[in-house]
Amino acid sequence: MKAAAKAVSVMLCLLLLPGCWEGPLLETVSQTAPPSPTAGVTATPSPTPAPLPTPAPTPSPTPTPTPGPTPSPTPRPEVHYEKGKDRLYVFMLHDVVPDGTPCSHWQVTVSELREHLQWLSDHNYTTVLPAQLAQGEPLPERAVMLTFDDGYASNYYYAYPLLQEFQAKAVISPVVSRVEAGDPAFLSWDMCREMMDSGLVEIGSHTYDSHDYDRCVKRLEGETQAEYEARIFPDLDRSIALLEENLETQINFFAYPNGLTDPWSDAFVAERFPVSVTTTYGTARLSQGLSRLPRYNVNYKQPMRRFLPD
Repeated sequence: MKAAAKAVSVMLCLLLLPGCWEGPLLETVSQTAPPSPTAGVTATPSPTPAPLPTPAPTPSPTPTPTPGPTPSPTPRPEVHYEKGKDRLYVFMLHDVVPDGTPCSHWQVTVSELREHLQWLSDHNYTTVLPAQLAQGEPLPERAVMLTFDDGYASNYYYAYPLLQEFQAKAVISPVVSRVEAGDPAFLSWDMCREMMDSGLVEIGSHTYDSHDYDRCVKRLEGETQAEYEARIFPDLDRSIALLEENLETQINFFAYPNGLTDPWSDAFVAERFPVSVTTTYGTARLSQGLSRLPRYNVNYKQPMRRFLPD
């Protein structure tokens, strides 16, 4: 009986051998992919990427044109003033400020400027413009020229009404880059046009953007002549081009920044500006030429009458 039971047990074990194996189980890998975590959700299709642009054919290089010569300045008449009829007092002004404002050596108040113009009127002085000199017009017996450097907006707001009041003439020389930039502290093109239309104001140049002490018309230390000309000449020509384009007038006048001149640019300046001024004190004698004229600085300490005969 025991033998028969044992035989049955052996037969059952053989039939159930995988479940009775005491060794490690062999892991069966399912060949069916696991369900997507978004199964049952309608997927938005990814946008079709735009086709890459077809590269344009590389054009054949265009040869760089050789720049032509710089256009010659407009021919000017030769001007000669006789000795004894050539004396001109040139005055340098800059900023005009409201009364009560503390002044620097480059400023005058509105009341002070009025006093200067009143004194000139009372003593029969006549104001002239550079364009008159460039044409060789004879000087009045008591001739003065009023020059405003830098082109401050105060020249329009404060000086211009006084020029109208006294019918006095003046030349204003802006740093042209400041006008182009629309800096409210400086003149605008509209202001310049309005003053010019009165016949009392002429506009000159104070360079395009070479007014700073380290970028004026004086050569820099160690600068070669070629480097100097490449820095200064295009700047001056650009100032002329913008002034003539925006104001539709010929530019006759140049005020040297800081009064500094240089032999390397003397001829260039004289060809483009028939009249130029420095900051050297003295009375101009036009029989000696119209370039690099001396002038007197006017400020709250130095009135015009200090330099003029009664």
